[in-house]
Amino acid sequence: MNSLDDVHRLSITDFRSISGTIRVPLDAPIILIHGPNGTGKTSVLSALELALTGNVKAMREDDANFARHVVHEGAQRAKVVIEGPLGPVDDRGSFVIENGRIAGTPYLDGGDGKFFSERCYLAQSMLGRLLDIYQKSKVEDGESALTQFVKDLLGLSQLDALIDGLHDAGHKARTKNLVPEYRAFESRIERTDQEIVLLRAELANQDKTRTEELGKVLAALNALLPNDPSNGFDLESLNALLGNLGTEGVAVEATRRLNDLRSLTSAWSKLPSDSGSEERAQVEADEQVAREAANQWRTTTGAELEELVASLRVHFPDLPSWSSTDPMTAAEQAERRIANELTRIETLLENDEAAKKKELELNDSIAKEEARGLLVDAEISKLAQDAGQFASALATLLPHIHTDDCPVCGRDFSQVSPDERLSLHVQKSIAKLTDDASRLTALASEKTASISRLAQLRRELASQTATRISDELRLNSINAQADVAEGKVTLARLWQAAIDGTALLAGEAKLKDRLASFRERDRGASELLNAAIRMAGEMARTDLAREPFDVIASALIAQAEDDVERATSLQTHRGTAIQSALAITSIDERRKKIAENLEKARATRAVLAGAVAELETLKGQAKTIADTAQEARTMIVRRVFNESLNTLWRDLFVRLAPTEPFVPAFKIPGSDSKDFAKLETVHRNGKKGGTPGSMLSAGNLNTAALTLFLALHFSVGTRIPWLVLDDPVQNMDEVHVAQFAALLRTISRAHGTKVIIAVHERTLFDYLKLELSPSFEKDRLLAVELRRAAGEPTTVDPDLLTYLVDAVAA
Repeated sequence: MNSLDDVHRLSITDFRSISGTIRVPLDAPIILIHGPNGTGKTSVLSALELALTGNVKAMREDDANFARHVVHEGAQRAKVVIEGPLGPVDDRGSFVIENGRIAGTPYLDGGDGKFFSERCYLAQSMLGRLLDIYQKSKVEDGESALTQFVKDLLGLSQLDALIDGLHDAGHKARTKNLVPEYRAFESRIERTDQEIVLLRAELANQDKTRTEELGKVLAALNALLPNDPSNGFDLESLNALLGNLGTEGVAVEATRRLNDLRSLTSAWSKLPSDSGSEERAQVEADEQVAREAANQWRTTTGAELEELVASLRVHFPDLPSWSSTDPMTAAEQAERRIANELTRIETLLENDEAAKKKELELNDSIAKEEARGLLVDAEISKLAQDAGQFASALATLLPHIHTDDCPVCGRDFSQVSPDERLSLHVQKSIAKLTDDASRLTALASEKTASISRLAQLRRELASQTATRISDELRLNSINAQADVAEGKVTLARLWQAAIDGTALLAGEAKLKDRLASFRERDRGASELLNAAIRMAGEMARTDLAREPFDVIASALIAQAEDDVERATSLQTHRGTAIQSALAITSIDERRKKIAENLEKARATRAVLAGAVAELETLKGQAKTIADTAQEARTMIVRRVFNESLNTLWRDLFVRLAPTEPFVPAFKIPGSDSKDFAKLETVHRNGKKGGTPGSMLSAGNLNTAALTLFLALHFSVGTRIPWLVLDDPVQNMDEVHVAQFAALLRTISRAHGTKVIIAVHERTLFDYLKLELSPSFEKDRLLAVELRRAAGEPTTVDPDLLTYLVDAVAA
């Protein structure tokens, strides 16, 4: 805790009602502060609270943003500084308020600052509603300020924590909150019981399933071994027995034979129909005639067509022969290629001829343009003999000709031409020379245009020359045109022969295919019949060896289907027996695990039940401790309330209000009550009364609040020996004021407490100044008066009163 002995002055600048800077002395046991309303008494005490604690509690409760309103009107910032004998005390107790922000370090630390605001400083705005404020619960923790004061006084925090912690031990449902394992154990016991029930049910279900699977095994064995009935077996011998039956190989072999027979029948149905020997003889005769006609065509017309195609391959290397396709196809392709080639050659020759003609026209145009250019050059040469310069010279000379005398040779021009003046003659000459110059310009433009046209004609000539074909190519194209044209004529002559040849060759091929199908059917039917006879021998049906294929196939398929059905039935029974045997093995393993789990669950439940029993014992012990702590708490509360707190409050109140019959007091709480904020009144005869608000007058109600504040202040010793009261004598009469002055004197001198009191009535200030004046050596009273005229800064007029021996003697 920081000592307040070094606090000698409080410097205040532009804070609330304080205008300018004042220094309020604080180095006296009792300090009286007086000033008319509005001069800043409350501002001084608020500034002191801010410097000591960093907060103005009453203002913050009314407005959380109070810092925006504490700077004096017209000032930019406010400042509060705690000073010692030599000035400010390092950086503690110094605050600056500017732009709605408070910056600084409080003189007291957090705990002492809170104690000062709540126990040492009673603001004027708090006195009238102090009892209500003390009893009003705080939102954050649900306890009133008065309850917190009393708990701090009694030191009940640890005892209440113990009682609260063991509260749940008094009831089984709450014990689950006290001991989380309790709920967990009960939950585990419940789950274990459910697990035991489920395991028993599953074990019974496994037994039922095993019986069903055993019945399936016995039924399958009766079907597989009808001559060897058995009422009992073990799984190992059963697996060996089923493995030696060989039903799978029998089923596979029977199925294979049935599939082979069905394949033979399907192949037989796909053979060509047998139309008889007469039809076959006719087909053979027709085939011989068609073969002879086709051969005749091949050696005559066919050979000529092939020769034509060979000659055309000079021009069309990929042209097919009729033997690789058919005569008509070969003829059609040759015709199409000939037509395309003739069109190409004709187009090539026509384009070359057109280019040749255009070339001649361009050569003629170029010759004409060149001749025109020569004429323009000659005209330009004729006119270009200084015509322009001579005209310019004559124009320069013309202003100097005033008579007919020539300025060059001096002759009289009238002798040469008596009807024309010399100046007029010179003007005409100048005009003519000027026309020749214009003509020369036009001829130059014409020359430029002629050169451009000549260049364009030569470019067109070069383009046409580039499109011309060579003489060799022209000759080759003409020869090719003649060859292809001859081929076209020959092809037209052979066209009908190609059609006939195509028909002959197609007829020959069709008859050959017909004969081949007859031979293929004979071969296939023989192979299928031999295969059927061989399978009849394998199936022990030699009686079918001489029967037709249809009879053999039908009989063997019926027998094979019976074999497959019988083998499949045996295989099904064997599979059922094997699956059921495996299921029984799995069931036995499962039953073993279920039985093991059931034993574990029973053992676990026994352990959990023992743990719950132990928890019940612990719960009883915890309840005993909680009850004992509650009894101790009740004894402490009642003893302290009766012997300490209520006694101190009663003495203070009776001293200030000796005529009031009802005395305020704390209501003694019940054994389980945690709220100490309930107040009551007690008549001097010991009878209970109502609440202070309903039983006391306004003056005595303020007295009750003031004495409660003092009682709480002195209930914890001298933690901070300061008492700051802002106009505490509201609604007090003269008797109360006199008693209060005596009480303050006692508090200051007997307890060594610094008392700071602010009053606004002048007569009260003078009275207290007289009553509290020093009465022994080293006793002092500091009377501080605040003054402020309109528009002027606040001033401080301190008056330090000391003990005077002479005055006392007088």
